[in-house]
Amino acid sequence: METRSAKRRKLRNPNYSSENYTGDDRITDLPDAILHHILLLLPIKSIVQTSILSKRWRTLWYTFPDLDFTTIIPPGTDYFTKNANLKNLVNGNVITRILSLRDNLSDVRTLRFHACMSFSGLQTLIRKAVRLRVQELDIRVETSDTINFPRSIITHDCLRVLKMKAYAGFRLPPSRLMRSAFQTLETLSLSYVNLSNQSSVPEIFTDCSFPQLKTLHLKSCYDFNYLRVGCRLLEELVIKRCSLLQGLEILSPRLVTLNVSSCFGAYSIYNTWFQIDAPRLHTLIWVDNRITSKNSMQNLVCLHEATVGFHVTQQDLSAERLQSLSSFLSGLSHAVFLTLERQFVEIMSKNDPLVAVFFNPFVKVNSLELQTSEVLCLASVLKACPFVPKLIIKITNSYKRERRRNRLSWDLSSSWEEKHWESQTRDLKPLLHNLKVVKIQGFSEYDISLVKFLLLHGKVLQDLILYFGEDNSRGYPRHEKLKSRIMGFPRGSADAKLAFH
Repeated sequence: METRSAKRRKLRNPNYSSENYTGDDRITDLPDAILHHILLLLPIKSIVQTSILSKRWRTLWYTFPDLDFTTIIPPGTDYFTKNANLKNLVNGNVITRILSLRDNLSDVRTLRFHACMSFSGLQTLIRKAVRLRVQELDIRVETSDTINFPRSIITHDCLRVLKMKAYAGFRLPPSRLMRSAFQTLETLSLSYVNLSNQSSVPEIFTDCSFPQLKTLHLKSCYDFNYLRVGCRLLEELVIKRCSLLQGLEILSPRLVTLNVSSCFGAYSIYNTWFQIDAPRLHTLIWVDNRITSKNSMQNLVCLHEATVGFHVTQQDLSAERLQSLSSFLSGLSHAVFLTLERQFVEIMSKNDPLVAVFFNPFVKVNSLELQTSEVLCLASVLKACPFVPKLIIKITNSYKRERRRNRLSWDLSSSWEEKHWESQTRDLKPLLHNLKVVKIQGFSEYDISLVKFLLLHGKVLQDLILYFGEDNSRGYPRHEKLKSRIMGFPRGSADAKLAFH
């Protein structure tokens, strides 16, 4: 690559002809901002290597605003098992020295690193980043000890995004220090937070500490018993793997997306509860949680998509918990797209009298997705959703499903299941007069009776789309034979079309 000085020497040469010259260094002549944007597409190791080209490129490296040291680590590397050589590549001291070279040269817009370092080393590195007015900070630290939250970033007036994960855990500072802090922060993600002996944690996530917060992620928080989220501008809230959570209160008028997963676990035999007041909530994901003792879901009038799944045990089927479950489902009555996960579907299928009560509110559902390992259990749930025009069934393999495959021949299994579905015709009649589109994913020959039933009794069916399962051991000829058999089934709707994938 031609440097600027070399280019000037050629231009001064009297024998130089622009018509014969084709070596213009057009890239180097571009403005810094454009070159920074181009370099952003490269891993940081390649960006550093460009600094040896010339003084101009050395300046570009020293002023490059986005330092992503995570690109040093190969994709898919397990941070707990990386070898010593790889750890040296992401040593925190190296990152600190690189930041020191930038003093008085250029601010840092983004800093990301996954490093193995001590708490004192982390403090030093963060102070350097704060002096360089970092706006986005993404930290993953490996250390053998629980560390304290770096206090130098609490009052940093430029920080917009903060993501922090310490695999051994870290402690938040006292709530008195958190008040009137993070005044510019818009995104906060904390993983492996140790909240023991911090009784005032519920006071933290309010407008006082986070007046501009729009996105909040909390994952794997220790000793997390009660949480109150009341940030006025919050739009996205994710709470995952907080199994000790007993009480949750969400009062966010602008909340659009809520994801609560793997919570309320260890204290499920005691009083657990949650309250949600989010009039703008559009998407709710509530999966792998235990059923709480009480709940209150208010003003979910804008709810569009809901994914529901519970980690259910026998003690969760008490009258109190079932009443709480009914109240929860009633709060989802405005949902248009509803997804029910496998365990929840199969538990509900064993409680026929309860299903009609629980699913009574779902009169607005336009698309229903059911996940199951056994299609026979779907009948009771389908009875309770008579107005659904679109049905998606996702079939997963299970031990029981494999046993049935091995125990029964295809023809014997098909004959018995056909009788089962035919016995459901009367109860499923309202659904069969509304169902227009059906998608079955993970389909195999052992689900053929359901397909035959839907084709025969679906009066307004327009599209039946079958996606074969991952098990292709029987080969292409077997699939073609199955397709041919299905194409010959009688159809209750003249408009019904079949598609196979």
